[in-house]
Amino acid sequence: MTNLQKLTHPAVINKAWDAYFEQPYYTDQYTNKTRSLSYEIKPGEDAVMAEVEVPGCAPTDVKVTCEGRAIHVETPRGNAYFTVGARIDMDHIEASIRHGLLTLRVPKREAKTVKVVVTNNEG
Repeated sequence: MTNLQKLTHPAVINKAWDAYFEQPYYTDQYTNKTRSLSYEIKPGEDAVMAEVEVPGCAPTDVKVTCEGRAIHVETPRGNAYFTVGARIDMDHIEASIRHGLLTLRVPKREAKTVKVVVTNNEG
């Protein structure tokens, strides 16, 4: 078998495909497969909405952590990790679950305005 035949063998291609497209967020303890949760980010005028699919998970099964602009959702079924805009109010995030969908409301904060003063450099 030539090197080209080895590289194009279906088993090699499938392994490379899986390694490239799998998200390295979570390893299932039974199958040793990497999984991640599906999510969608929806920017709004006063808040960013993030919807994460968490089928079969109770609110007590879901752990949400926030640091900087990053939000990490952790469940027994998988994880999701994403970042949101820089002008957000991480202290007032709201989370709710309905029909297997975790909805996070991340409010935006106002841009900080800095007053500029004129100083006299004579001295």
